[in-house]
Amino acid sequence: MVDLSSHPGQLARRLQQVTYQLWTTTVSTETTPPQFVVLNSLLADPDIDQRTLGERASLDRSTVADVVARLVQRGLIRRVRDPRDGRRNVLRLTKRGESTHGQVADRIDQMNDKLLAPLSEEEQTALLSMLARIVDQDRPH
Repeated sequence: MVDLSSHPGQLARRLQQVTYQLWTTTVSTETTPPQFVVLNSLLADPDIDQRTLGERASLDRSTVADVVARLVQRGLIRRVRDPRDGRRNVLRLTKRGESTHGQVADRIDQMNDKLLAPLSEEEQTALLSMLARIVDQDRPH
């Protein structure tokens, strides 16, 4: 039998479970974390195409396609013709999308406080720095 309590992959999986549970109890049951990442990305950089959005949001093609379809269906984003190139569509937040983003964003700090509560401020800073290094290792520099 393997003791998985010190395996990084197992701990990352458990962290994802804890984070998801906190998200649904603290932040939103309607807007998922990937949906929020898309809303946030479009707020920061409107009028980008779906491929660029996927790259900025770190979502694969099929995931970003599904998330965009769901957000369009909910009326939170819309596809519009690119004013610079009428052959392609770009994505924009709707007013409802901006409002949803604001509501969700307001609750994220509360969730993060709960998630990181067992750690001191120094430990929180160190953890976030180490996690960023791990997830950024596969990005081109």
